[in-house]
Amino acid sequence: MESYRELFDAYFIEVNNIADLLSKYVNSYRLLIGTAGELNGIALARKKEVRAAIDRANQLGEIIDVLLDAIQSIEICYLNYIMLKADLIAVKTQKNVILTEVDNELLFQNSSKRPLGNNDRRESRREDRNEDDASENDNDDNLEEIDTGFDDEGDETE
Repeated sequence: MESYRELFDAYFIEVNNIADLLSKYVNSYRLLIGTAGELNGIALARKKEVRAAIDRANQLGEIIDVLLDAIQSIEICYLNYIMLKADLIAVKTQKNVILTEVDNELLFQNSSKRPLGNNDRRESRREDRNEDDASENDNDDNLEEIDTGFDDEGDETE
């Protein structure tokens, strides 16, 4: 099995190389066409030079056509490989296990990123106020009477 994978990995690299080559040729083709158009617009350019520029662009266009044909025949084989691999994965995997994993991940994300709604904010403020009130009451209970030297009416004690 591993040798088939290596074979198709190498095959995919070759397909990528051909696609990259096609991209470079297409860019060169555009430049050649642009150059031929500019030469045609120059009054001093000879018709022979313009025709030569067009011929170069046509030659490169023919090479591009060959590359396109090769890619079309190659991609069918590679796409068949990918579809076969996807079908095999679909048959071999247990969908219930995957669905359970997805559900658990969604629940985890929802619980950790849940923004506070209006009701949640109000409830949170209420809890904060209740905690503040409780801590004030605790502080009042812990206070000892301090002898200030005055009685309750403000007169000095002896």
